[in-house]
Amino acid sequence: MKFLLFLSIFFVLNLNAQESKLDVKFFGTMGAVYNDNNKYIFTKGPHSKDGSSKKINTYVDSILGTQATYKFNDNLSLITQAIIRKDDFGDIKPSIDWGYLKYDSNENFIFKIGRIKLPYYKNSNNNNIGYSKLMIREPIEVYGQMPFDIYNGVEFIYSNIINKYFYTIQGSYGQEKFDIPIQTLDQVFNNEIKDLKAINFTFGNDIIEARASYLHGKISTSNVLINNLFAGLRQANLNHLAEKYEMKDKNAEYFGLGLFIDYNNFIFSSEYGKRKVDSFYLGTSGFYTTLGYRFGSLIPYFTYAKVKMDKNTSLNTNTALDYLVGIQNVAQDAKTLGFKYHINQNMDFKFEYQRIRPKGLNGGFNLNSTGDYENSSSNIYSFSIDFVF
Repeated sequence: MKFLLFLSIFFVLNLNAQESKLDVKFFGTMGAVYNDNNKYIFTKGPHSKDGSSKKINTYVDSILGTQATYKFNDNLSLITQAIIRKDDFGDIKPSIDWGYLKYDSNENFIFKIGRIKLPYYKNSNNNNIGYSKLMIREPIEVYGQMPFDIYNGVEFIYSNIINKYFYTIQGSYGQEKFDIPIQTLDQVFNNEIKDLKAINFTFGNDIIEARASYLHGKISTSNVLINNLFAGLRQANLNHLAEKYEMKDKNAEYFGLGLFIDYNNFIFSSEYGKRKVDSFYLGTSGFYTTLGYRFGSLIPYFTYAKVKMDKNTSLNTNTALDYLVGIQNVAQDAKTLGFKYHINQNMDFKFEYQRIRPKGLNGGFNLNSTGDYENSSSNIYSFSIDFVF
């Protein structure tokens, strides 16, 4: 019923968007996922509650959304994106994903203020819009490394052209508060990142594009369980462990690289990401590489992706800290074979077969253990229909 209600609201918005100052776009994905291994639940991310375990799940990839732009004049506009999907807590409810005031000089400079997407990845801004992407879901081995992708603050963008090449420099500053459910512990961690600074550089032409990004901030997390854990470590005179692993104003960094080629129907895409956090939330590094080829409306593709832990997750301190650090291990690799078929200019159909090998204590990035741990691979079958209007 909530999906139908939200759908009705979007259609009303479109019907009433006759004023030239208002432009409303409607998008969505109807997806289905089947995981053949009942030892794991296949989810859309490491913190998600809902997923597939020997049954078809229609919530992992399904989403409904609208993006509205209101132009005050040629330079100033207000842009928002609203979505409805099942969140990490297992609830289906509409939300404003992001929204900001944008000043465009219509030459080289853009300024944004409000709730903004961070420029980590190639598809950061359009990650909710399935029709705009090749794959059903971007490889989580890269796109899932940071627990948040939106912040409150400002962004500056400068773009220009050198001969036949373009370049863009993005600078971001702000802060963000976000809650993360830890399904393994049945707990919710309250997080805050302050003094957030990010920069992204993109360079290329119509055939090849390269990008690099860097983020730095001070991150803290609180929860009764972990607060008591670190207080207990200090009472036991294990101050060195408490100082090293407690996440209180700790440095958080992310570094990313990307290379993308689209030439004579050949498609190549690869991104690398590295997360570093000085706390129990250990660092990771991962990459993916995708190869595809266009046969008219059909694009078959193959992707290999891998993420690993940059530090040992086995502490052997004989304290509860061992388990807290151990469950951070989300290492996995995945092979994906799929295709995208353009039905028309507003709709596509996608299919993917994915084989995931988890390496962590409780699974991998999007394979959560259902009970007894078993280091076994899962075969994931996914279908989706994407649409934009």
